[in-house]
Amino acid sequence: MSARASVVHNGAVLLLHRYFVRLASAAVAAFLWVLIFEYFTLFTTPVHALISTALLYALCQVTTILLTPLALMRLRGGMRSGLAYGTLLLCAALSLLGMLLLGLFSDGIVIIALLLGAYPAFYRVPYSTQYAALVPSGIPWLAMEILLAAVPLVAGVFLMQGGETAQLFFASGGVCFLALLLLAFVPNVHEAFTWGYYETFAHLIARENRCALLISVGRGISGAALFLVWPLVLLFVFAGSPLGIGATFSATLLVILLFRTSHRRVLVEDHAEAGAFLDEYTALKEMGMGVGRLALCFSIVVALLLFQ
Repeated sequence: MSARASVVHNGAVLLLHRYFVRLASAAVAAFLWVLIFEYFTLFTTPVHALISTALLYALCQVTTILLTPLALMRLRGGMRSGLAYGTLLLCAALSLLGMLLLGLFSDGIVIIALLLGAYPAFYRVPYSTQYAALVPSGIPWLAMEILLAAVPLVAGVFLMQGGETAQLFFASGGVCFLALLLLAFVPNVHEAFTWGYYETFAHLIARENRCALLISVGRGISGAALFLVWPLVLLFVFAGSPLGIGATFSATLLVILLFRTSHRRVLVEDHAEAGAFLDEYTALKEMGMGVGRLALCFSIVVALLLFQ
């Protein structure tokens, strides 16, 4: 195999790995926080269940914000380990959610939240490598994004036809495991992250980064509105119908896709960018989005406490 052919092969494997991870995320995107809310309703009133759901989502964001600098410092040893850790964390979270739904992990909801928060802190795709920009030509990007947008609808049909929710989460965890296996064929890459832990937070609030921070916070708020608030709204609108939730969520993603200027950007990847790349300012962007999600969660909690 020539050097160029090897590079294209590496790019194709990395692309397939990322698509599998995104596919797993898309399958549960419309139902994850709905099911967590329904889990809390087993123990308390709907209003307090909403508060508990928002606080658990906030715990995910705090975990992401606090772990991101540590994770990136750890990934100086190689990018493939970060991809592996992140994929494994997501796989574990989805599998444990399936166990929770079966009553086999009934006290593990906080652990699941910590895993969901740790996943984006570790999952970083290399971008300064030679194969990251040299993926095979002729890939139908728009068709791939439309397929991802349709996955929540397919999941809703599966649940409406009598499929078990636990099966959906186990299947998504299995797709993540397949993505993890693909990393055996992706070369390890070393990329630099030069900031220390506290230095990263200092840059986050630095005056020169304030504009970028505000943009990231805004994107975090919109992401939380889409992936946390909107599915819960759909739950009440459709009285718990998984088909209604899945179909409307897919339609929402398709509308968002139509308004995007680039079809190569990720549509469903737990609010993250298409390339959650490893560099200092992308780390700040990820942390800023976490701050935005956190702000929306606390706003929801305050509003519920005031108007309950």
